[in-house]
Amino acid sequence: MTLITTVTGFAAFGVAVRAYALALERRPVFDNPITHVLTATFFGGVGAYIYHAEERQVELIEKRKQVLLANRKRRLENGADKAAASSS
Repeated sequence: MTLITTVTGFAAFGVAVRAYALALERRPVFDNPITHVLTATFFGGVGAYIYHAEERQVELIEKRKQVLLANRKRRLENGADKAAASSS
């Protein structure tokens, strides 16, 4: 997912949660619209943080994968060298 869709999705979820909370209290849903803006901003910020955290995690996993593949390749080469040396 892209950053825009993640932030927009979290912001929409925040507004929906705020509207649902007001509806449960039987208060007018759009009585004070600034609270909806603040809620959307907060949840949008949470969405941006989660998006960037996920990107960092994917990058770290990719680096770790490259290290593990290099270790596997080196271990296979060492095993092939030892097998060639012992058969000669």
